[in-house]
Amino acid sequence: MKTELDIAVLIMAAGASRRMDGIKQLMPWKNSNFLLETIKTVQNTKAKSLYVVLGSNAEYIDNQCSLKEKNINVIINSNWENGLGDSIAHGVKVLLIQRPTLDGILVCLSDQPLLSFEYLNSLVVEFVKHPSKIIATNYGKKVGVPALFPKLLFEELCTLKGDFGAKEILNNKSNAIIPLDGADQIVDVDTNLEYQNLINRTNNALNT
Repeated sequence: MKTELDIAVLIMAAGASRRMDGIKQLMPWKNSNFLLETIKTVQNTKAKSLYVVLGSNAEYIDNQCSLKEKNINVIINSNWENGLGDSIAHGVKVLLIQRPTLDGILVCLSDQPLLSFEYLNSLVVEFVKHPSKIIATNYGKKVGVPALFPKLLFEELCTLKGDFGAKEILNNKSNAIIPLDGADQIVDVDTNLEYQNLINRTNNALNT
């Protein structure tokens, strides 16, 4: 069993966040914004490299976050309006051209700001033990992202379409999946109300 696997992280940040006032990737969080804090979290993991997939407002987000100056690998999906699945597929295709020897690809979202690098590392550690299985996040009756996909599913990731992300693969009962519990870290922020609830929850936690 290899103890050092070549794992790349794809941070999905291509959507238009139509249900929020403003650009979700740039919503203030901690000392910067959602996207930059997600990048910091991933940089602390055992993954070998990270790539950010941009689409809507790509140039503006790139400039606001100074991604080029920070030497962050950016992949632009000009067809981002086709949905998350299309953006994942595009990201994986570009990744495999640049990194054909990858063992695994960890797909994360830029709008799950409570995720810790320790939790992402737990996915990596489990993947090292089971490099042919999907290591996914448990959402009760289903699994989702963050999810770490093995090499044998790269081709299938490249065929994803629509706005359902990798659900098609994750819901396929024939795929071997190990679910991990992200507990209270699994919070998606899609609306202004959810963002405000997140801020209130964080402030309350700091004041107790």
